[in-house]
Amino acid sequence: MDSLYDIETTVRQTAEAIAAALKIEVEIAGADLTRVAGTGTYSSRCGFQMEDSFVYRHVLESGEPVIIDKPGYDPLCEPCASRGNCLEFAEVAMPIKAEGSIIGVIGLISFDEEQTQRLLENKDSLLRFLDKMAELMAAKAIEHRQNRERELLTGQLLTVLNFLNDGILLTDAERRVTHYNRLAQKLLDIPETEPSTLFQLLDEKRLWRSVERGEVFSGQVKGKRVASQFYCDAVPVANGERIEGAVITLKDVQQIKKLVKAATETEIETHFSEIIAASAKMKRLKEVALKVAPSNATLLIQGESGTGKELLARAIHQSSKRRDNSFITINCGAIPENLLESELFGYDEGAFTGARRGGKLGKFELAHNGTIFLDEIGDMPLHLQVKILRVLQERRVERVGGLHSIPVDVRVIAATNRDLESMVKTGEFREDLFYRLNVIPLYIAPLRERQEDVPLLIRFYLEHYSQVTGKSVRGISPEALRILSRYTWPGNVRELGNVVEYSVTMTPGEYITAEFLPARVLEGPQSGPQPKTSLNLKSLEKEAIIKALTAAEEEGNKEGAAKLLGISRATLYRKIKEYNIREQTVFKV
Repeated sequence: MDSLYDIETTVRQTAEAIAAALKIEVEIAGADLTRVAGTGTYSSRCGFQMEDSFVYRHVLESGEPVIIDKPGYDPLCEPCASRGNCLEFAEVAMPIKAEGSIIGVIGLISFDEEQTQRLLENKDSLLRFLDKMAELMAAKAIEHRQNRERELLTGQLLTVLNFLNDGILLTDAERRVTHYNRLAQKLLDIPETEPSTLFQLLDEKRLWRSVERGEVFSGQVKGKRVASQFYCDAVPVANGERIEGAVITLKDVQQIKKLVKAATETEIETHFSEIIAASAKMKRLKEVALKVAPSNATLLIQGESGTGKELLARAIHQSSKRRDNSFITINCGAIPENLLESELFGYDEGAFTGARRGGKLGKFELAHNGTIFLDEIGDMPLHLQVKILRVLQERRVERVGGLHSIPVDVRVIAATNRDLESMVKTGEFREDLFYRLNVIPLYIAPLRERQEDVPLLIRFYLEHYSQVTGKSVRGISPEALRILSRYTWPGNVRELGNVVEYSVTMTPGEYITAEFLPARVLEGPQSGPQPKTSLNLKSLEKEAIIKALTAAEEEGNKEGAAKLLGISRATLYRKIKEYNIREQTVFKV
């Protein structure tokens, strides 16, 4: 609500000016009958409530001006304690109205015959004068309230703008920057001590051409005071057909890429130490991969599904100079052909029906300074193979619907489970692209060709899924290990992980035995000659001791094994020595 107290200085100045001009005393009261201003006798009484001012109370209630020519005898003075003995000779009171509400009263009071004569002889002109003075003070009160509301709104807007994750610039028609939030100041290094223009901060020619046409602009713009790329949206501010400025939002392209990296990468970084290898083939593969990792050479990883091609690609990226930048993965076989091109290369605004306003960054742009992993590249359509070849040759990409090519610094690692050489011969895969990709070929052998890795992988997955499931599975029986080691693993490492997860989940004890292996493994193809059942008593006894030790293994707890066998602990020790049973015979984690 408007209040005279908010413009107290103006009210007092007004009262003093009126008194000086009319040679009559003036007092001005607020809506609560507190004296805001006064002259002469009343100048020392400002700030006090006027309890006996029945005339002013009537004016506040009725909203009409009042002229009292006989104070103390007027009917409005009847309740007053000074009735019949009033010091005032005459009085004129005018309500102060602001937007339909009465916010105070302005009064003229005479204390002698001369003032009274002047007041009563000119009462009509005085009423008009007071009405104008009342309008003036009301306008000031309204203006003060509107300024306060405007300041509050401005403060709220600035708080909101500074809270946003985008930089915000406001400009006028002359490209002068009129407002900006803290993030924009930080991104563009805007000096606080001097005004800035848009062309001092951004390479804004394309942006401003769109604004002058009254069109929304979306795209990348270079900074001038800082060596950064920004993704900008600019919306013209129009007054009729006249463009009066623009609102511009700024996003740091590198920050966008970091967010994309965080959203697309797994939380656990992959290192070569996490690639489990006991076989000569895998050890040799790791040696070669470690040598090529620091280079920028294009790599082609071939191997059956489930052998760990992406795991190897991630380890190579993590051991390269690009490890602090994005590792972007795209499965060329999982994305519909009509969407794959826009996923790889992005698109400009309006490139096709349904295209996002402002366009979209492609995977190659997001992988700038990092690595892009093209999984299942053997499934890529021929017309896109041509574009991939051009990227590898020119190191530039062109968005769908775009007019300009964009430079990219990306390392390409491709992978496939298909025989690309055969596909080249049949015309399904471009020969020139194959040789571009196959600069350094890496081949991951299937698990059936590296059975030495099976026990190590089983141990790794046992530890992993024991933690995941919260179970205390500590090992696997020799029989179950023998079955898993002879299985041909058509699904490779991925299948082995699934089998161990199943067995850990199903086993009730601390050790996985053959009965808790999946049926497909028990009934599936086995590699190598099947073992013949031995009836030799010593062999059977030795095998029984090994099984008992496996079942009761708990930091060398051989007493439990003796109980399972029904023999004394001393006899067990003698048998272990007799059969030369070593501790490593029992497979454990």
